[in-house]
Amino acid sequence: MPDAIHPVISAFEAVFNLSGGIERITALTITCRHCAETTSASEESLLHLPGGALFRCERCGCHQQVSHARVADWSLPSLLGV
Repeated sequence: MPDAIHPVISAFEAVFNLSGGIERITALTITCRHCAETTSASEESLLHLPGGALFRCERCGCHQQVSHARVADWSLPSLLGV
């Protein structure tokens, strides 16, 4: 089980506003901080909150908050140290 406070974001889709900020998260793929399973959720299965969304792990049912700011700071992991 991971020790991370936040779920690990693997991918996301979002609607951006004119200034480049995230207006709404439309899809997420994350690794659950509770069971370490990687699962995806579409917009229909995300609970939208002011400033973020609530993600429910398909495996264990754990709910995890993901803020717009956290998604905006996300970047692809580097491959082979590049």
